[in-house]
Amino acid sequence: MKIANMKIRFHRLYIIFFLTAWICIAMTSGLAMAQSATVQGIITDRMSGEPLEGANVVLQEVGEERLRGMSADQNGFYQVAGLDPGDYALRISFIGYHTYHDTLSLGAGVTRTVSVEMERDEEQLGEVVVAPPGTGAAGISAGRQRVEAADFSRVPTPAAGGDLASYLQAMPGVVSTGDRGGHLYIRGGTPAENMVLVDGSLIFQPFHILGFFSAFPEALVSDADFYAGGYGARYSGRTSSVVDVKMRNGDRYETSASGSVSPFVAEVLAEGPLSYGNTSWIASVRRSFVEETSPWTLGQEYPLRFESQYLKLTHFGENDSRCSTMAMRTYDRGRLDVDQDDVVRWTNFVAGGRCVILPEGSNLLFDLNAGVSYVSNATGPAGDPDLTSDAMRVNLDVNLTRYFGEARLDYGVFVHVHSLNYDMSELFGGPQVDSEHLLSTGVYVETTFPLGNVQLIPGVVATYHKETYDPTLEPRLRATWQPWGRDAEQLSAAFGLYRQPLAGVTGTRDAGSVFTAWMSSPVRSEQIEAVHALLGWRQSLGGGFQLSAELYRKWLQHLPVPVWSHLVQFTTELALADGDVYGADVRLEFNSGRFYGFVGYGYGLTEYETTQEHFNEWFGESVRRYHPPHDRRHQVNSMASLDLGSYTAGVRWQLGSGLPFTRPMGFDELHSFRDKVPVVKHEYGTPRVILQDYYQGRMLTYHRLDISLERSIELSSATLNLRGGAVNLYDRTNMFYYDVYTHRRVDQLPFAPYFSVELELN
Repeated sequence: MKIANMKIRFHRLYIIFFLTAWICIAMTSGLAMAQSATVQGIITDRMSGEPLEGANVVLQEVGEERLRGMSADQNGFYQVAGLDPGDYALRISFIGYHTYHDTLSLGAGVTRTVSVEMERDEEQLGEVVVAPPGTGAAGISAGRQRVEAADFSRVPTPAAGGDLASYLQAMPGVVSTGDRGGHLYIRGGTPAENMVLVDGSLIFQPFHILGFFSAFPEALVSDADFYAGGYGARYSGRTSSVVDVKMRNGDRYETSASGSVSPFVAEVLAEGPLSYGNTSWIASVRRSFVEETSPWTLGQEYPLRFESQYLKLTHFGENDSRCSTMAMRTYDRGRLDVDQDDVVRWTNFVAGGRCVILPEGSNLLFDLNAGVSYVSNATGPAGDPDLTSDAMRVNLDVNLTRYFGEARLDYGVFVHVHSLNYDMSELFGGPQVDSEHLLSTGVYVETTFPLGNVQLIPGVVATYHKETYDPTLEPRLRATWQPWGRDAEQLSAAFGLYRQPLAGVTGTRDAGSVFTAWMSSPVRSEQIEAVHALLGWRQSLGGGFQLSAELYRKWLQHLPVPVWSHLVQFTTELALADGDVYGADVRLEFNSGRFYGFVGYGYGLTEYETTQEHFNEWFGESVRRYHPPHDRRHQVNSMASLDLGSYTAGVRWQLGSGLPFTRPMGFDELHSFRDKVPVVKHEYGTPRVILQDYYQGRMLTYHRLDISLERSIELSSATLNLRGGAVNLYDRTNMFYYDVYTHRRVDQLPFAPYFSVELELN
């Protein structure tokens, strides 16, 4: 079945289903809502004001056995609607916190707001707490995985704490370029097809040039939603994945600070109240030291540098409504090949504001976000780069949530404005300079409603792009089924259409290049398109074991790829390709509280098909099918951590099959006839590599072992954290990429020991 026919049929079936869902909601809730009562609120941590997603809310009418309950969402919001007038007992609970109890008297048509700041239970926190089903690395549901900041530290990282980049690379289906480059490929998608959000604002290039690190260290992050595919209607504009990161608020009651240093990175962090109990702040500064320390820790100089600065202010209002503003800057610079002179660098700047408001007496939760995102990147000689590109996005997003009985409605409107610029000079191609603007606006609607043990989440995104693309409609459907009505077993599925108006063009012919030129679709005004299909099963095995497996398939269209030639260089001459991606992830997790273990296996196949005019001359046919350079067929990740009181030990081992590359056949010289006829007997031309067919070679298998050991020492008014470990413990010589010009391989980092010191001042 062709992808176009599939999309037409999917649109028709989806519209019928979505209208039916709305009719059901209207019929079952319209009259009842006018006569019933509602209890709602926001559940947060008292000290930080962080929302407690997953907190359990139970209402029981006095004298009755029937219970009404639900879990708080990512904003800590809950709303139990359709209640009969009467007296109710309210109970709110969350692991590690004291249970909240209250009694309520509700009248007809009354909306009662009960927002709760929950207190931590130190005795319960000191016990062995096992994470509930549906959380953790094996708690994936229709492509979504919720990641807590505490999970980061389970992956050995050469710093005082964990990092989101290291954690994501330990998940099946995520392929990285290695310990340099800052690029992640998720289930066949390219880095430019990933959407990474920081408190609702986009960050274009969040992963640092040193692959262990990102703009999201453990100390700054509250939690993150990681969608490897199949995400809902709230997210639009990217076709591969979503990483939605929530940065934590500063402590609104106590001031504290910490500082850490290791051979790889140093960080200073501070937080506290601006207005006691009402307004908080948190700030962080990080800088790498690999450039300075690598001669004695790694045996040679690695000219890799990154830094970041972050500031967030949060104000807490009535009913635990909150508004925050934040600013983040990152800078990366270095030579991916230490023996070459070319430098790559990029800078991110993100500033934004977000308000989550629950007005008294209103049935609507408002989630408002506005921000500006900027990225600039360049590559070439340090003083005069050959290729430069920058992009800016201004966003305004309004999201609203309410309930109709047990059905939930999420809807919103968005406006995104992009400004894109690039300036590049191509060998034998002349200058390539362009500047463009893109305005996108749209609405989305998503409904969540239960049907017994089944939960259906249909949604749709409608987008209008001024003077660039035709209006688009993107239907999506997510669903879960708990056959026995328990969280311990769950079948999940997702199906949806995704479009991306921007293209991030990267020189994929050179594995060492991370330069990205952002532009609107450069070929026939076609947006990048993807259809996702996912089917997964999650099973709690008891005794702290949890197993999950997920099958996925992606059909890709209108992918911009460089036109194939015998010149190995970056080019903005592009052609369109279609793609086919399928694979499976299997995850087994064990968590007893003190011991944690995880093993994941990912199988994936990514294949592109492109048509280019000169293929007939080269290959005798106009169509070529090939596996792009991020097509990793097999990947195994395992990690374990053991808590021994004041000591914590961690280990991670990873294995990946070889990535594709194009083999060289030989060399010749290319002469230019623009200015004069060259005298080939006496004049040298430009050396050129003669290549074989597309990506027919495979690099060597990659595997690496990392370890860490941490010790915490309590002082009178501070805590001293010491961590030692090593990256690539058995000094495996892993290939980074192959330089076709010199027939020289460039390797990943060798055995790299480290020792970090962190001091936390209370």
